[in-house]
Amino acid sequence: MGSLGALLSTLIATDVGATVSRYKRNGFYWLIAGFLFLNAYVFALVAAGLYLSTIYPPVIASLIVAAAFIVLGLIVLCVLAYIRARDRRIAAERRRQSQLQSGLIAATALSLVRKQPLLAAGVAVAMGAFLGLTSKRKHSDD
Repeated sequence: MGSLGALLSTLIATDVGATVSRYKRNGFYWLIAGFLFLNAYVFALVAAGLYLSTIYPPVIASLIVAAAFIVLGLIVLCVLAYIRARDRRIAAERRRQSQLQSGLIAATALSLVRKQPLLAAGVAVAMGAFLGLTSKRKHSDD
């Protein structure tokens, strides 16, 4: 049994080491790609400014580019506010559901304790297990 445990621990350590090195490698490539995209973005801004300066005076062209980014920033802030409000509504609904479930358990337990105390213990355990199994948190990227 000792050799089996050693073999399993070696396999787990190897998988963890390989996973960590893979994440490091992927992170390095993502960093390089992000740097290159940032450079492309900066040069696109310069090109847009140069193009607009052929049509408008340079100061006006710069103000146009700045105004466009202010508008885009405000749009992003509005989207962020909407998402935060939606997350608050979802959290409030989850709290309400949890309180309803707790109230249901308490009411059922009190009524059973008065009538049949031994059965009440079994039902409380069963309901707790049922609610614990059915109220798994759902991880979603809404």
